[in-house]
Amino acid sequence: MVYAAVLANIAGNFPALAAALEKLERLKEEGYRVDRYYILGNLVGLFPYPREVVDTLRSLLKSNQVKVIRGELDQFIAASDPHGEGTDYIDRLDVEPHIKASLKHTWEELGHEGREFIRDTQIYLVDRIGKNEIFGVYGSPLNPFGGRVLPEQPSSYYEALMRPIKDYEMLLVASPKYPVNAMTRYGRVICPGSTGLPPGKAHRATFALVDTETLHTKFIKVEYDKKLVEDRIKNEGLPEDLIRILYHGRT
Repeated sequence: MVYAAVLANIAGNFPALAAALEKLERLKEEGYRVDRYYILGNLVGLFPYPREVVDTLRSLLKSNQVKVIRGELDQFIAASDPHGEGTDYIDRLDVEPHIKASLKHTWEELGHEGREFIRDTQIYLVDRIGKNEIFGVYGSPLNPFGGRVLPEQPSSYYEALMRPIKDYEMLLVASPKYPVNAMTRYGRVICPGSTGLPPGKAHRATFALVDTETLHTKFIKVEYDKKLVEDRIKNEGLPEDLIRILYHGRT
């Protein structure tokens, strides 16, 4: 069987991303054929490893098997003036102070080339796996950044999400942060869970494997060292709210 790996919500958490990618390499050694990667956004913007995340994604993109789109936090970086200087625009954003501090750190750490990488990412993902057409977005099809998809809803809820893109067999979304696998009369809705942004306590780096023929989906969870992230947050002088998020979830 051939699989597509789907990751989302890295959010600058390089140890979590590294753990997920290492697990994928082990799965390949065990006989899983993973022939493409989809990265659904929130690449950076919260935890303090934006350069490491972007460098890793650049390496993955050297293969034509990888597609990357931007998420809500990435959009804040992409919206900065490429010819402007400084992070003053972040002070005007309607987000919590600890998010502003994280975005400023991300903006500075990425540098010009890193910010250009984020700006160059697409908003929507359109691809074909096997005989199936798929559509991917961070939030929801009609609201790519502000939209929110909820987990554990009735099938009618997911059918309403699929209706605007009913020509596709699968919708990939990142916004719930929890794994979702919902079948509707229009197609399947999948959220791979969160690789690096904890939605709650006991978070493990989570991603999805999608069978490219049947669209059968399994979710993989991997432990990673949160203490590394905690120490980096402290060393960079970032708000302690980020440590709370790291261990307990919620932004």
